[in-house]
Amino acid sequence: MDARAGRVRSKGGTGGSKAPKQAMHIDWRGPIGRGSGLGSASREYAQALRRQGWRVEARAGMGVHDGGRKSKGRRMLVYHYPPHTMNPAAARGRYDKVVLNTVWETTRIPARWRSSINRYDAVIVPSRHNLKAMRDSGVKVPLHLAPHGVDTTAFRPSNPPFQIPGSKGRFVFLSVFGFQHRKNPEALLRAYWEEFTDKDNVLLVIKTSGYGARESGAWIREKIRRYRRSLRIAHPTAPLVLLTRRMSSRELRGLYTAASAFVLPTRGEGVGMPFMEALASGVPVIATAWGGQMDFLKPSNSFLVPYSLKSPAASMGKPSAISHTFRSLFAEKGQLWAEADASKLKVQMRKASSNPALCREKGAKGRRDMMGMSWRKAGEALAKALEAVRSGKKGQPAGAFPGKRLPVRASGTKPGPSRRTPKRALSARMAGGSATSSRQAPGWAVPSRREMFVPQGVWRARKP
Repeated sequence: MDARAGRVRSKGGTGGSKAPKQAMHIDWRGPIGRGSGLGSASREYAQALRRQGWRVEARAGMGVHDGGRKSKGRRMLVYHYPPHTMNPAAARGRYDKVVLNTVWETTRIPARWRSSINRYDAVIVPSRHNLKAMRDSGVKVPLHLAPHGVDTTAFRPSNPPFQIPGSKGRFVFLSVFGFQHRKNPEALLRAYWEEFTDKDNVLLVIKTSGYGARESGAWIREKIRRYRRSLRIAHPTAPLVLLTRRMSSRELRGLYTAASAFVLPTRGEGVGMPFMEALASGVPVIATAWGGQMDFLKPSNSFLVPYSLKSPAASMGKPSAISHTFRSLFAEKGQLWAEADASKLKVQMRKASSNPALCREKGAKGRRDMMGMSWRKAGEALAKALEAVRSGKKGQPAGAFPGKRLPVRASGTKPGPSRRTPKRALSARMAGGSATSSRQAPGWAVPSRREMFVPQGVWRARKP
């Protein structure tokens, strides 16, 4: 990668399958220079496609303007930015096919995305969750599935563990996320503080960061302190380490191997890359049983938490909403996401901490599962999808991807094996939804601040 030019140039023919005889030249446009999960995925996708023998030139920069050389029938644009930031019609003078590669987290995409997406020739998404959200939102163009991969060489159980103050001899819960409402930090913190006391031999480690200069490490800490006080928990709570400084890739990989279990009661994920990284590191996952992560999370490698589908807006206005909401994206009428069952989250966290041997067993299974989800495999799926776009084939229906179907449960219904949302519950949801469970809120209280808090810093991310 040429950092100055912000692009990756790659020529086909090395290290992978042979490209199709009529393979197009691929112009990949995405956030390849970012340190975020989206940036990492963009780089990995481009390189994985190259290893399949495709000619790929990747660069950063939103928008494509008309002009330049006309295509001779062998050029395709893959756009890995929000769909409304580029006009596909303006790009067709230069490209034969204009393809969107995108991801979404709730049951429906933002309304302003719909017309933009339907101007592309096709859409590539990384999970069945996304296939369904796109179709349910009125996307009419062909949809193709190309799952994310994980670097199982970088994320592996043998990585030297990161040294966490006060962790020796304790069961370590780890959570890695951007400090936003969708990640549900309130539910995680409240469950941990209410379930465990200072007598329990556990530790929660959170690696997080805000969005923009205002949301510094100090700002995050103060938000958590205030919420902790508002909970009025009577017993002394178990310790917490909050990491807000920038960490190197090596440190982050070691953070996973320092953990006994990874936990995140997320409200919605398009994929859930930290879940993949944890499993690749041999660490089991405690997570909400809804979202893109359900393509690879299962009882054999995880502790799954039941949920209810609710309106995002219901919880955003509550005092317990301590993190960035991104309301303009996630609070539109008709959008739903998952609220983890707070009591069941506690049960699963207690079960994990009481069964280290079971955690090791699940972690080992997770590692084996991730060995089959490499970026090489992702490149194969992406190449197949692009060849289908090139040849004009229809996309996949929302339920076409093999494997378990997503569990869906509307607010107010009982958990169970049903694969359909009851009509009565669906009607109630559409009529106005329900409030978020009161069991979500965090706080922050550590017995010894001097011992348990690592020096803070700011890790800024530009996109949720």
